[in-house]
Amino acid sequence: MSRDDQARSLAAAHYRVESGITDIYRLLASPEIESRPDEPIKLLEVNQDTIAAGIMPLQFAAAPAEGLHFSSIIVEVAPREFESIRQQELLLPAGWQLGGLLPNPAGTAVA
Repeated sequence: MSRDDQARSLAAAHYRVESGITDIYRLLASPEIESRPDEPIKLLEVNQDTIAAGIMPLQFAAAPAEGLHFSSIIVEVAPREFESIRQQELLLPAGWQLGGLLPNPAGTAVA
């Protein structure tokens, strides 16, 4: 499984289990860093059910037995924090930038 495939799979799983997530974006570093095999997958999750607490990256180790071959970093923010990130009022860690949206696959929404 490629890094991009795992990022999409991880996002789909998070959309399924977290009903408050409205959007999930990739967070990217420079191409030189992103191409390193040990670089974690980084996701920014916009969750309407979370409190505004700033940028607090949580890192998770790879778990090959569960099909997770890359480590990951998850940053969960409230919608107003996301708007602050987009307006560059709330800054991501040095060298990180907002990447593309990982859409919620059809049929995975929690009722």
